[in-house]
Amino acid sequence: MGLEGSSREAFKTKIKRDRTLHSCYPHPSFPTISITGDSCVLNCKHCSHHYLRGMISCGTPDKLNETFASLASDGTRGVLLSGGYNKEGYVPFEPFLESIGEVKRQTGLFISAHTGLVPKWLGLKMGKAGIDLADFDLIGDDETIELVLGINKKVKDYQRAMMVLNRFLPYVIPHICVGLHAGEIRGELKALDMASKLAPPIIVLLVLNPTSGTKFENLNPPSIKDFEKVAIEARMKFPEVELALGCMRPRGSERQKIELAALRAGFDRIELPSKLTIKTAREMGLRVKNLFSCCAVPSEVIKGW
Repeated sequence: MGLEGSSREAFKTKIKRDRTLHSCYPHPSFPTISITGDSCVLNCKHCSHHYLRGMISCGTPDKLNETFASLASDGTRGVLLSGGYNKEGYVPFEPFLESIGEVKRQTGLFISAHTGLVPKWLGLKMGKAGIDLADFDLIGDDETIELVLGINKKVKDYQRAMMVLNRFLPYVIPHICVGLHAGEIRGELKALDMASKLAPPIIVLLVLNPTSGTKFENLNPPSIKDFEKVAIEARMKFPEVELALGCMRPRGSERQKIELAALRAGFDRIELPSKLTIKTAREMGLRVKNLFSCCAVPSEVIKGW
């Protein structure tokens, strides 16, 4: 079966379960906070701490407390805690755990966290502090880890950290970046296999975005066909799981093509879709509904809001 036929089968698989496309709009009700400001020890090639600059900076526990209180009073539903990686490949939450726990008890905000390769002891403490969800970047190729992050870690380390988080946090949502290996497809299908160990409620696909100011700025993103192959594989491998197209993806005409490919592959959520994507979704017989949250928040949580 060719790509077009596989795409039709993927879309049929989606509509057998649900005809809804959720348009996700995280801001202002679900903002992102960096606990390291704009600094990152690893300075990964695809990011070079560029994306940290657009986050709310909270470099101390006191600043985090203050920010949480302000957001809660403004009607915020939840937050994404992020930051730069340390040399071991995880966001250093250690100094903030007491503050996070206190804020969780006082505000009840839904807290998701961009974690990285957290060790077991930290995963346990993050769960006790009340972090609800791990946004886990899942990489399925050893050479990609070395190329992009530049650390001495392997695929098995990602498998281990993912299962640690799954043990201690209510939700672990795999994020798989298509074309992370300098625009090439390498470990994406392996990452999908790894994700199957979790039975996650949602899987998020991202797409490498060669960003100005990063070491990958002069690269080409993966081809639309390559993205569509991974997207179709995700749909067919996880027929009952919600699939989301996340915010990290190329801009301009490439962005539109990626969104339409995600529609054809039977995705359930697209963060910040274009007007044309919404129009096309309706023409395909989908019901378009807005979600004012990060695309990784499970539906059962959002229903409670």
